[in-house]
Amino acid sequence: MQKGGSMSHPYKASGFSLIELLIIMTLLAIVAGVAIPNFQRLVQANRAQGATEELLAQLQFARSEAVVRNRIVTVENLSGTDGRWDQQIRIYVSGNQTANRAFVPPSSPPAPGDDEELRFHEGMNNVTLTAIGDARVEEWISFRPNGTLAITGASSIIVCPDNQPDRGRSLTLEPSGRIAMPATAPTVCTP
Repeated sequence: MQKGGSMSHPYKASGFSLIELLIIMTLLAIVAGVAIPNFQRLVQANRAQGATEELLAQLQFARSEAVVRNRIVTVENLSGTDGRWDQQIRIYVSGNQTANRAFVPPSSPPAPGDDEELRFHEGMNNVTLTAIGDARVEEWISFRPNGTLAITGASSIIVCPDNQPDRGRSLTLEPSGRIAMPATAPTVCTP
C-alpha cells in the first residue's frame, strides 16, 4: 500500500471474456440437442418397464391370494373386449366359485356373485397393454386355488410405450400359473 491515498491491487481481475462465454453456451446447446432425444427414449423405455412390472405385481398378487384363500381370484380388464389392459383393472375373489374354470367358454367372464374386491387399479398412462393368445386373456385372467391359470395355452401381454414401437416389453402367462417377464431384448410393438 502506498502512502498518499492511492491503493494498488495486488490481484489481477479474472473471469471469462464474452467470446469465451459464447463458445461455452454454444457447446452446451449442442450437447443438450443431442442428449434430450436420447433422454426421451430412456423415459419411454422406463415407462414400459414400470408398467410391465406393475402388471406383473398385480398378477402375482392375484395368484398368491388365490392360493392363500383357496378360492378363484380374477383379474378383470374393465376397459372392454379389445384386449387392451392399460385402463382400469379390478382384482376380486369371485363369489360364484366353480370347481374348474378351465371349462368356462372363452367369451364368458367369471359369473357374478357376491364378489369380494381386493384391488382396483386406475390404469397406466403413456403405454398400451395388449393381450395376445388365449381369448379369455383379452377380458380377464382367473387363478384357481392351486395357483394355475384358467387358460388353455400360453398367452402374452405386450406393453408398448406410446410413440416408441421398438421399446416394448412383454409378460408371458402360462397355464401352470407361471408369469414371466423375459429379460431379452425389447419387444417390437406392431401398430
